[in-house]
Amino acid sequence: MPINSPEETDYFISVSQLNTLAKDLLEGQIPCLWVSGEISNLSKPSSGHVYFSLKDDQSSVRAVIFKGHALRHGKNLQEGRKIILRGKPSLYAARGDFQLIGEDVKPMGIGEQELLLRQLKEKLKAKGYFNLERKKTIPSFPQRVGLVTSATGSAVRDMLEVLGKRWPMAEIFICPARVQGDSAPSEIANAIKLLNQAHQSENHKIDVIIVGRGGGSVEDLWAFNSEIVADALYDSIVPTVSAVGHEDDFTVADLVADSRALTPTEAATKITPNQFEINDYLCASRDFMHQSLGLKIKKSQQHLQLLSTRRCLQKPLDYLNQKAQQLDESIGRFHRNSTAFFSEMEKNIIVLAEKIQALSPLNILTRGYSITMRESEFDPKKKSVITSAKILRAGELLFTKLNLGMVISEVKEIEDQQ
Repeated sequence: MPINSPEETDYFISVSQLNTLAKDLLEGQIPCLWVSGEISNLSKPSSGHVYFSLKDDQSSVRAVIFKGHALRHGKNLQEGRKIILRGKPSLYAARGDFQLIGEDVKPMGIGEQELLLRQLKEKLKAKGYFNLERKKTIPSFPQRVGLVTSATGSAVRDMLEVLGKRWPMAEIFICPARVQGDSAPSEIANAIKLLNQAHQSENHKIDVIIVGRGGGSVEDLWAFNSEIVADALYDSIVPTVSAVGHEDDFTVADLVADSRALTPTEAATKITPNQFEINDYLCASRDFMHQSLGLKIKKSQQHLQLLSTRRCLQKPLDYLNQKAQQLDESIGRFHRNSTAFFSEMEKNIIVLAEKIQALSPLNILTRGYSITMRESEFDPKKKSVITSAKILRAGELLFTKLNLGMVISEVKEIEDQQ
């Protein structure tokens, strides 16, 4: 097949033939080379092959390391790492993509961009930006949702579609911002601040803010690794959700935000309840309450029906008269029993009084006996009974109590009788 284009207009080759020709020329003319650069857009699918871009300050080239070599050199393949790749220039004929087919890898250290990112993470961690205890709770039923993303990207359309289906009663406030490029960090930070300012208004309370964009390369997502965006997320008084890229993408914004979603679609799903599930729950609750109330009413009716058969409710006056008669009988029994009780007590008291009277020492005075006493040595007002003449002294006053009256005498003489 000639390389120079033929003059005949009816002679042509297919795209596949063109790409195959270019592939053969590249692989035949350029030997294996050692190429230095920084790894970007690293992908490790389940096939075992490794795909990535190798870049420097001015250019980038696609590269692939097939499974056999990847098993030996995969440990040196990390996003942002600078490497020296030994590879053969080639062309992926199916798409016409120029690429390096790698066979060996040697590390050169961490790329400048990756180093800056690590330094920023260490700085923010030391300031407490990643502490779990400072993260705010996402409300269960948001009434107003703020979106910080590109106004023309697929992410905002996906989030609006999910929010509209799951929780259409929420108001959506879109604060557009560039999500890649040099001005993106400041625009994202200003959008977050603007929604927080709106939150200060009583009529525009924002319940949650989603900050994010769709997938892309590391460079495309780099705005979300900036310190100014991290500061805005940290200072936000409104709960924030970071939804940047796809599942494998992880940025500083994901670490600082109050919650992280793997994608913008998941973020919209995560912050809202499902209106259909809520409706089903409310319907089930309504049916349960109706059923429970119906059972209670039925049970009460049965109880009321049972009570209505009671004689006291059918003929309440007869019931009251019967109870009144029973009360009269109880009162009569009480009076009879109490009268008998007190009469018996009175008889017992009289008997006890007669016994006490019979045992009283004063009772013998009526038979001619007397009681002789003298004043107490310690208290003249008190008298003590004399039972022995030995304790008396001549001249001492004696007090003799008779049945009627008392005689006061003086001791003249004491006879001591054994």
